[in-house]
Amino acid sequence: MQIQSQIIEQTDSTYVLEITLEEEHKIWAYLAISEPDLDAVAQIVPPEQFEAGGDVHVMAIAQPTDAPQEVEEVLFSMNPNDTVVFLCADEASVMAVLNEFGQTDPSSN
Repeated sequence: MQIQSQIIEQTDSTYVLEITLEEEHKIWAYLAISEPDLDAVAQIVPPEQFEAGGDVHVMAIAQPTDAPQEVEEVLFSMNPNDTVVFLCADEASVMAVLNEFGQTDPSSN
């Protein structure tokens, strides 16, 4: 699967990526350090993203080594305009997910 990504927003604790799959389908990813708590999703994802019409998928990343498999699994089930939220246990897990989307040094963006 061909994936292109761009960090469109970055705060101290959250990254927002616009991702293009197979050169035509856009999806969005939110990455944050958070406990695996569905209530946290409403604080991470703005209301307009919920209203955009796509599904919202939530993935918990407990350790960096989980990132490749979890990213692959969720991308397989996503449709255009969907959103995925990665609730990561720590900074290393966030960086591992970013790496899966081709973002190796987000501080340079």
